[in-house]
Amino acid sequence: MKTALVTGAARGIGRAAAAALANSGMRVVGLDKDFPDPPSFEKIVYDLTDLAGIAPLIGKLGGIDVLVNNAGIQAALSIDRYTDEARARMLRVNLEAPVELIRAASKGMIERKSGRIVNLASVAAYTAHTDLWYGITKAGIVSFTRSFASYLGPHGIQVNAVAPGPIDTDLLSKAQPERVEQLMRVVYTRRKGKPEEVAEAIRWLAVDAPAILNGAVIDVTDGCFLR
Repeated sequence: MKTALVTGAARGIGRAAAAALANSGMRVVGLDKDFPDPPSFEKIVYDLTDLAGIAPLIGKLGGIDVLVNNAGIQAALSIDRYTDEARARMLRVNLEAPVELIRAASKGMIERKSGRIVNLASVAAYTAHTDLWYGITKAGIVSFTRSFASYLGPHGIQVNAVAPGPIDTDLLSKAQPERVEQLMRVVYTRRKGKPEEVAEAIRWLAVDAPAILNGAVIDVTDGCFLR
């Protein structure tokens, strides 16, 4: 049985992705800083600001076949209200932690010459954003997705990303109202997406996507941004 590690798995897209992968027959380990209620999969309580502990954690889990870097935070602050602490935490959780997770998990994947990694970007990577540092981290995810795909592809490892638009999650509810209004004016169906809809895209990349798909970013934006 293959093992999947999903970060930010306590709620929202992460929880839906963990459930979708479990329904695909995988052993799923969900990681989050807290779980408000018991999940239907194995859980690990962990704060991703602890970068030094990531490699030992991955080592204890054994081989990981699928890594879903879903965990992310949004400060919902205008640039003139950002503190050094808020910026540092944003960069640590949204950028540095997923890079360290890929570095650690890919070692076993390289040995087995197989593995799939799915990163959570956002429409924020491509558009102006009221939370400047959040947008910067999501653009960074697109960049390191392609860099890791180039580096790990020769070892039989696929690295892709999903870029959601407005999805009905806690993250969106905490976003600046003007940002939500901006997105909802242009989405085709005039509704917020469901976590399960993004989870299906994640599951496809992790399970069914052809091997030639590598370094791609799948937009799940309901038309709010078109490339």
